[in-house]
Amino acid sequence: MTDLTICLPTRNRQRYCIETIRALAECETRDFDVIVADNSDDPTVLADFFAHDFQDERFRLLPPGDRVYSMVDNWDRAMPEATGRWIVFIGDDDYVDPRVALLLKRYERLYPDVEAVGWNRMNFNWPDNRHSATLATVPCSFQTLVARKSVLQDRLFRWTEQANRPSAGFGIYHGAVKRSLMERIKRKFGGRYFEHPNVDYDNSCKVIAEAKTLVHCQRGFSVLGACNASNSAATQNRDIRVERTRVFVAEATGNVPPQHPDFPFSISDESVSICVSVAHTTFWFCTTYGFDLAGFPENFAQSAMKECARARDREEYDIKVAAFRRGFAEWEGGKWARAFDPAPYAAGERIVNQTSGVIGDILYIREHKLKVETPGEFYRFGEHAMLPVDLVVSGARTFAR
Repeated sequence: MTDLTICLPTRNRQRYCIETIRALAECETRDFDVIVADNSDDPTVLADFFAHDFQDERFRLLPPGDRVYSMVDNWDRAMPEATGRWIVFIGDDDYVDPRVALLLKRYERLYPDVEAVGWNRMNFNWPDNRHSATLATVPCSFQTLVARKSVLQDRLFRWTEQANRPSAGFGIYHGAVKRSLMERIKRKFGGRYFEHPNVDYDNSCKVIAEAKTLVHCQRGFSVLGACNASNSAATQNRDIRVERTRVFVAEATGNVPPQHPDFPFSISDESVSICVSVAHTTFWFCTTYGFDLAGFPENFAQSAMKECARARDREEYDIKVAAFRRGFAEWEGGKWARAFDPAPYAAGERIVNQTSGVIGDILYIREHKLKVETPGEFYRFGEHAMLPVDLVVSGARTFAR
């Protein structure tokens, strides 16, 4: 058994996936392996790459099956193939530093009951996803924080931050979860590793509900990449967003429905938003498994108002407000409708992603002049602004809260 398994699910984005594989392979340590779960329509691209262009015993390819897997099914089939004591999932256009295994071993020595480890993430747009001004981010802090589960559950289950989406902080997506915890999750929740089509938030809910000790490192160890074909790129175009949501819902057939029948906010019309999609996931988890939702309706109303305030123009604002009003009017007979009271649209110029510099502990970098092409390259660039890995894992600069 190795220390860390990195799972890399992919579908029809082979060229990005190959770049991610190459970047991971540059790490010389031997205490990790990689499972590439290919769900592409053309199985030959990655199969030929592994057969002729890439030889590394740390990497293994799971070929497509006899059907197109839903995202949740593709993630679920990767888990039994993992050999690591710790598991991490990333997207095929992302990157994670395999040396995070050193951090995991350090935390195991410091906190014997640790079962989930999170870290700050860097953000990067691939060159083909810079149609307008974009920013990359690099976290510049490095402390270690031991989380309080009650606070995490308030944020994720009851949305107490009242942001346009809750911060999870822990989970198997761009975070590490102990294999033993994933087996416990499978036994307790639905008899499988992943249930809800929003696999990242599905897992975060279960990890935050079940993990004994959760530890977070503020240093960045992974990059959330966004290529032109990614779901995150769709947030910049309403028509693309609607179409990709339609495909997502269709491919989820046979799994938990991505839209809960008792939460009447549509994820499929032109108002689609991450806010609503995540709310369906947390609402499903809490109602299915009996977690307290006290305060969630009022907090979600505040989150919905912030979602509306983020609209890029008056048309988008009107669409979002109308959709939320319909949902609140139907939800429990309009019981929470008064809580949704968005401020009028504020006309005026919106400056989006035009400035760079340090805000708080985050370095923002305008990408139009950035001379890197992939998340792996950006990670190496960003390391110049972060505490070196060997100092982070030495334990010399940590504190618990």
